[in-house]
Amino acid sequence: MSPVGTNPVAEPKHCDDYIDDETAPAALREYLRVARSPAHGAFEESHPKLFADYKGSRYRVVMASRMGDVGITPNLRAESGYSARVAVEDLTNFGDHP
Repeated sequence: MSPVGTNPVAEPKHCDDYIDDETAPAALREYLRVARSPAHGAFEESHPKLFADYKGSRYRVVMASRMGDVGITPNLRAESGYSARVAVEDLTNFGDHP
């Protein structure tokens, strides 16, 4: 039983958990596979692009954090520099193009 006035809050799913989840969109899985790979190999292969909808607008995903969230920007041409960090589950309509 929780103490009075507290509600347990479920933690969002970590971005790494989507990489091997075959029910997750392919574009998401591929982006996270590369974005979360060890840094020493990050430049050995092309980095896939990932776009998604967030609160009714299209964003580009530019970062996947070890904390489990992703960085997004409304600048669809940006390669880096996010304006918000959100849980993957807060995004929809994943794809490799805007």
